[in-house]
Amino acid sequence: MSASEVALFQQLISNLVSQGASDLYLRAASSPIIRLDGELKTLSDQPVVTADYLEVIVSFLLTEDQRTKFTNERQLTFGYTFANRIRLRLSLFYQKNLPELTIRFIPVKIKNIKELGLPVILEKIIKTDSGLIIISGPYASGRSATQAALIQEINNQTARHVITIEDPIEYLFVGNKSVIDQRELGNDVRSWDEALDTLPQEDCDVVFLSKVPQAKIAAKAITLAAAGKLVVIVSESDSTIKALEHLVASFLPDEQVGMRQQLGEVLLGVLSQQLVARVGGGRIAVTELLIGSPAVRSIIKEGKLYQLNNILQVSRDEGMVSFDYNLAELVKTGEIMEEEALAYSHDKELFSSFLRRS
Repeated sequence: MSASEVALFQQLISNLVSQGASDLYLRAASSPIIRLDGELKTLSDQPVVTADYLEVIVSFLLTEDQRTKFTNERQLTFGYTFANRIRLRLSLFYQKNLPELTIRFIPVKIKNIKELGLPVILEKIIKTDSGLIIISGPYASGRSATQAALIQEINNQTARHVITIEDPIEYLFVGNKSVIDQRELGNDVRSWDEALDTLPQEDCDVVFLSKVPQAKIAAKAITLAAAGKLVVIVSESDSTIKALEHLVASFLPDEQVGMRQQLGEVLLGVLSQQLVARVGGGRIAVTELLIGSPAVRSIIKEGKLYQLNNILQVSRDEGMVSFDYNLAELVKTGEIMEEEALAYSHDKELFSSFLRRS
């Protein structure tokens, strides 16, 4: 890659970061596309991306080992620190036999729980000695930022040994009161199995997993929580109840009763979130929080997960909040337009009833 091409690429990245873009899509035979405030926008002032140009960018970004892996597997996801100041999450793959590169910009500043608009009770839950916390939400719902906020809360408030297993590493942490070891799949550990198998023998207090790719990894995470560690995992479900349903359903039928019993013993809470357009620009997190109260744990053990929705609706004094209730409250405070909120609501009739209440 020539010096001029490097400079132009760096300038594009820097400009997009300053604009607040969250993603950049570079597709062969197309103009660059960005995601800004959740909306896609074509950069018509930029030249059309060619396969040759993508090849040059890839050569600039990838190490020799990564290049070999991409050649063999034809897809690769990795973290990258650009120009010593901008953290990126890159996904490289082929579509229609043409290369494509998507770049996600990781904010330099790690926002705390309050700045992200998350339930403040999380500050208390994250200080628990042991148990399981699930962060759920669809892609691009802010799950990574939430996980980073929880790690930083531990780091700033308590003296603990935190180990993260990530694929890839996104946010970078500097130890404050805590010791934080970040391990990246493929570079620091060869597999999820290998990473989790060594943790019971390690002197660590808190474990964060950036994903749970298989049921056996979920089982190991639950076992770690039962063994006295605080474990935080991520789910792609769009509600707290679905996150629990999908987790239980991932196990074989003859395993589900036992795993429900363990899950009921260790669950501290499930947070689900979605980013919705904010009035005036930007996006705001709408959250749902199910806390592992005695009633919730009992329902999980009995396998009556359908009853959890009733618990969500009547347990706000315990710190729980349903997605539709939170959505309605943000409409009332003028943060979200009613039409926008209605489109995101899980139960439109329930959302409307919350909106009508004074």
